[in-house]
Amino acid sequence: MYVLLLIVVTALKILLCKGLVLGIILLLVWIKGRQLRFDSDEWDNFFLSLPPEKIQQGAIGIYLAAAAVSSVISYFVLELAGSGHSLGIAAVLFMGGLAISAYKWHTRGKDYLRKRYQEIPKTILEKREKEGSKNE
Repeated sequence: MYVLLLIVVTALKILLCKGLVLGIILLLVWIKGRQLRFDSDEWDNFFLSLPPEKIQQGAIGIYLAAAAVSSVISYFVLELAGSGHSLGIAAVLFMGGLAISAYKWHTRGKDYLRKRYQEIPKTILEKREKEGSKNE
């Protein structure tokens, strides 16, 4: 029964972490959108001026925040279930998730994010060139 509890809590933590990452990203996009008055030209200027290093730092920060919150929630779930070592298990889940994510980040995640982000300015500049040629 204890193993089943660990499996359920681990699955809950993983899903919660992914959901929190998505929620944080959507919240940040909404906040920035309000600042930019939801104007597409302002978004274009924002993305053209945003350095890739800041995107990487933001991605790491968002993941760390989501992992920490999901681990705290996992701790409380384990406490409610009557686990004797809730804090230790929650810490192991946090560190394990961090280790797995760090491995994925260094093997393929960082390069994938950088490659995808570099496509954004190209797309914006191509769009502006098309709009410029239509206006002439």
